[in-house]
Amino acid sequence: MLSEEISTDMDRITQLQDAILDLLTITHTSIEYITKRTQFEQTSLSIPQTLSTPLAAPREEYKESIQAFVADIVRRSQDIEKLIEALPKKDDSFARAARLQQLQDEMTIANAEYMKAVKQAEELLAELRSALAAALGNEGK
Repeated sequence: MLSEEISTDMDRITQLQDAILDLLTITHTSIEYITKRTQFEQTSLSIPQTLSTPLAAPREEYKESIQAFVADIVRRSQDIEKLIEALPKKDDSFARAARLQQLQDEMTIANAEYMKAVKQAEELLAELRSALAAALGNEGK
């Protein structure tokens, strides 16, 4: 039970870490694309266009790519928000501490029962050895 709870929390943290890394990768890719694939436009006839990009993407493709990047960033950001909301809250620690104490108490009882069963098994083994010795001792006479 407890291991499932801890495993679920760790899984959420791992998912959150992966989502943040994905968001960083998407952001990096977006910035790289924007800076390397843009077509510079002349906005004023009095200011000449001096820069050109050899790998510039066509305007439509560039706009579609930007929209895809924005959609990906928004989607991953929403995923991150959901994962953060699913993380255990600070108040959950009291419930978890109570659950741990309950499990500790159950383990103490189970351990006492185990020790009692071991003692009974040792007593039965001693009786069996005694009976076997008596039986073998009687057969030899």
